[in-house]
Amino acid sequence: MSAVFRCPEFRSLAWCAQIRTAIDRGRLSAAEIYDGDYRVDEDVRRTLEADVDAAVVREVEDAIAGVRPDVSRFFGAPLVGAEGPGFLRYRQGGFYAPHRDSLADAEDRFPRRVSLVLFLSACEGGTLRMWDEAEERPIEIKPVPNTLIAFPATWLHEVLPVTAGVRDVIVDWFY
Repeated sequence: MSAVFRCPEFRSLAWCAQIRTAIDRGRLSAAEIYDGDYRVDEDVRRTLEADVDAAVVREVEDAIAGVRPDVSRFFGAPLVGAEGPGFLRYRQGGFYAPHRDSLADAEDRFPRRVSLVLFLSACEGGTLRMWDEAEERPIEIKPVPNTLIAFPATWLHEVLPVTAGVRDVIVDWFY
């Protein structure tokens, strides 16, 4: 797995706006990191996670399930399920330091194979930077609303600080 799957125009800008409204209405809390246990560490990750209405979660799960066959073909790997969507908001100053979504020492609890990011909004900064082990230079993807990307969960990646605006995204992982 050495490339990035890209799906511009995943749904519609109106659909993205509806999901952002659900994030606005949801309860926001500091997103955690996993480092042997779950905890908030704003030196590593300054992100808010939104609890959104169950109907919105189901709608997003269905949308993501619809793209799973395309992602599976792209990576040439069977993908049998998803972890479930996370709804994230990065305000100005928000970031996520370099990390991997697949944890070798916790694969039984985190069998992630492919990471997905669906950009819901545009902002200044907030670039997703990834390193494919075969590349010397990082791959950088600026937030473009209604664009879904997928990449190997083993890749080192980070979210650069948001310098203006709000970066709303949905994340999920295929198993």
